[in-house]
Amino acid sequence: MKLRVGRKHLGLLVILLLSMPFFSHAETFQQLEEKVYKLNNALKYRESQALLLPVLESASMSADEKYQAALLLSYTYKRVLDYASTLQFLEKARSFARQTSHSKQYQAIILAQEAFVYFDIHQYEKADSSMRIIEKSGYRHIDLENKAKIVMQQGYLLFLKKQYPQAEATYDKAIEWLRASSPCDLPMIYVKKMQLYAAMNQKERMQEALRRSDAYADSCDIIKYRIYAYSELLAIYKDKNEVRGIAFAAKNLDSLSKVFAQAENIAALHNQKEAMMLESKDQSLAAQKARQLHLILLIVSLLVVVGVLGGGLYYYRRQRVFMKNEIVHMSAELQSYLSQKQLESADTPIPLNRGLGLLSERQRQVLDLLVAGLSNKEIADKLFVSENTVKYHIKNIYQLLDLKDRKDLLVNLKKKIG
Repeated sequence: MKLRVGRKHLGLLVILLLSMPFFSHAETFQQLEEKVYKLNNALKYRESQALLLPVLESASMSADEKYQAALLLSYTYKRVLDYASTLQFLEKARSFARQTSHSKQYQAIILAQEAFVYFDIHQYEKADSSMRIIEKSGYRHIDLENKAKIVMQQGYLLFLKKQYPQAEATYDKAIEWLRASSPCDLPMIYVKKMQLYAAMNQKERMQEALRRSDAYADSCDIIKYRIYAYSELLAIYKDKNEVRGIAFAAKNLDSLSKVFAQAENIAALHNQKEAMMLESKDQSLAAQKARQLHLILLIVSLLVVVGVLGGGLYYYRRQRVFMKNEIVHMSAELQSYLSQKQLESADTPIPLNRGLGLLSERQRQVLDLLVAGLSNKEIADKLFVSENTVKYHIKNIYQLLDLKDRKDLLVNLKKKIG
């Protein structure tokens, strides 16, 4: 059966990329369908499920993609004869189908698949009810392969009513359509014909139907059909109480069953499904926590940057005020110094009291702190200026007061003031 797939700055781009469909075009999904088909034929059911479950668990997948993944999963579970899970995945597929623009087409396909399941578990009334709905619609949205299978099942219902000629003619019609659409599924019809010929006591035709069923199953490497054929053959021989036939069918069936390991495959599938779903939820929670942590770190980083920039701006402005005040003070001191130089050039000695009167306000502050015994660094910290600025003030003070150093300052100042 061919399936068709329906096709916001930096943050928005990321969201767009994360929300892109997993399958970009129909061919990609068809390739996946073919891969699942081959894996199932090779009894690699866990590998099939591993390809499909992530599609159902992903929030980025479209309803079309999830419908098709659920449908393929129903095929996988049907292969291991787990019909309860098959019906569950078909119902899940139906829930996704309703969300698409191909709802009618998808639901017709699901209805056909449900008819096949009900038929396989011998709920013939449910199967017949679904088939009548499909037939009444003129097999709309049903491809030739599934149409052939529905007709085959209608032939089997005729067989149950012992309408053997009508059943055979219906089987032949189904064989013609299935040979043109899906020859690998022909064994199922030949097994039905095998049952028919056994009921008609036509042993040679029954064996020919078995041979054809085996040939198609072997050529397509589908062990399920061989198991199906020998299970029905065993039932036929038991019904006829043919000991040699029973032994022949049982031996073949036992050998095939060991390869198939149905119970182990079902358990492995369910265990893997639960593990993958738990892992998917854990990964989702971990990703959510990681996103929250990244957001918190980003906010904290921004706050730190804002704090650093704010502190830097405040310090810069404060330094500008200090520097402006220093320039004003230094300019005044320079003028005072130049005046002193003019007096010195006239060889007129300057009394200390008069010299003190030439000091600027800042120089007086420095002088007071010098007299108090503070070091240059302590004076700088006290006046909120640099140590070099303090040294500059002290040098000018010494020149204005005609002093050599700090000791000379203290001696003369005490002598002349005291």
